[in-house]
Amino acid sequence: MRLVGFCNLKGGVGKTTACQNLSVALARRGLRVAAFDLDPQSNLTTGFGISVPEERPYIYDFLMGEASFQEIMETREGVDVAPSMLDLSVVEMEFESRPGRDTLLREAMRASDMAVYDAVFFDSPPQLGIFTRNVLSASTELLVPMESEFFSLAGLRLLSQTVDMYRTRLNRTLRIGNILLTRHNPQFIMSREVEEEIRNHFGGTVFKNYIRQNISIVEASGTGYSIFDYDEESNGAKDYAAVADELLERWERDG
Repeated sequence: MRLVGFCNLKGGVGKTTACQNLSVALARRGLRVAAFDLDPQSNLTTGFGISVPEERPYIYDFLMGEASFQEIMETREGVDVAPSMLDLSVVEMEFESRPGRDTLLREAMRASDMAVYDAVFFDSPPQLGIFTRNVLSASTELLVPMESEFFSLAGLRLLSQTVDMYRTRLNRTLRIGNILLTRHNPQFIMSREVEEEIRNHFGGTVFKNYIRQNISIVEASGTGYSIFDYDEESNGAKDYAAVADELLERWERDG
């Protein structure tokens, strides 16, 4: 089972979009995939068209050990989703005062029957708060979506330093497994320069395929569907399909 954290300490890079569309792409290829929304903004949840009733348990209850994954999950487009709510931001301070606060997700995963899944994706907030720290503790590899612009490059370097720290203190298995360029346009000089620098520093970690700027991806995010259900013939769907195939090839190669 692959435990993949979708992380970038810079917001607005298409992190949640990548988490949703790659999870659906893998499910369409026959994999059992679960996706956890650890972001209080709940963008992954709404991206899948999920609305959580107030009385229904959600990711908070899972982290507290008060509900199993099977009790909170909703299935969309073949993906089992652990939904979030805006209420999660209210209870963040409660988590900060708990012993073992940075490993709540890891312990909840260990207590759950997740062995049936081939891949588990964790979508994290774009800052190093408690929920991102939990994703770093629970994941074995990170998939880092980033735009090909220089501020994203600085964020990637900061994340790399953070991963080194976590590998020493809390999670020896953690590594940056894959870097995905999003909204990439190689016709722009800056995009080409940033891509070159990223590949020079991170080598084969960077996907050969990338996600082009595509209006269908933006439109799909507001419909409650992945790019595949929204417009399977779009460049966005073709790009995410290609990245999914490359990801599977990498996993098969790694064993």
